[in-house]
Amino acid sequence: MLVDAGGPTGGSTHQGNFDIGEDVVSPYLWSRHVHSLDVVALTHAHSDHMGGMPAVLRNFRTRELWVSHNPPIPAYQALLSEAASLGIRVRSFSAGDTMPFGATTVRVLSPAPRYQPGSSATNDDSLVLHLSYAGHSALLEGDAEAPSEAAMLSSPLAELSSDLLKVGHHGSKTSTIAPFLARVAPRLAVISVGPFNSYHHPRWETLEKLENEGARTWRTDTLGISTFYIDGTGVHPDFP
Repeated sequence: MLVDAGGPTGGSTHQGNFDIGEDVVSPYLWSRHVHSLDVVALTHAHSDHMGGMPAVLRNFRTRELWVSHNPPIPAYQALLSEAASLGIRVRSFSAGDTMPFGATTVRVLSPAPRYQPGSSATNDDSLVLHLSYAGHSALLEGDAEAPSEAAMLSSPLAELSSDLLKVGHHGSKTSTIAPFLARVAPRLAVISVGPFNSYHHPRWETLEKLENEGARTWRTDTLGISTFYIDGTGVHPDFP
């Protein structure tokens, strides 16, 4: 399963002849001996999450594309058309859905079944996934912000406790509210963020909250690719 596929910010899915899906994500997966994908999951229809996805769908004989409640903007419609042309099954999920994935259980925590997106893509459209395996787990937030986190807190069905948290919205101060972080109680956290970005992510407020919670935090702007392994004994980073 691949969750999101990168892309440029600002709405455009390409930067000239450079395609993140073709030129970055695909070569990395091939270097890890990945040649097919059972599932590609799109958290939401912002270009920095969706831009590389068409190339990935073409390159990896993808079986299913998982989506949630996204507005019918042209780039998203084009992605759905690409999936249809490749014979890829598109499945839509919302909070409360649970799917077995091999020995892993995938639970959808957000958005709510009755969530209605606006006319343009927003961070709170994000498909939030909780993955559990052999008694250990990871929570992947996409770009979910405070309203989405508050909704998950209010849901009696949401299992938030996780060993590893992929921090919402690149470490923005609009995500990772204190009550949510306390419920998740991660031992490890990872922030996907580019170096010297114009948004000044991750914000010091978020880093401070993670430190106060006792979460050991990885940042891709300073450490690059970060890998974690979930097995029957816990969640382990790829270096001590």
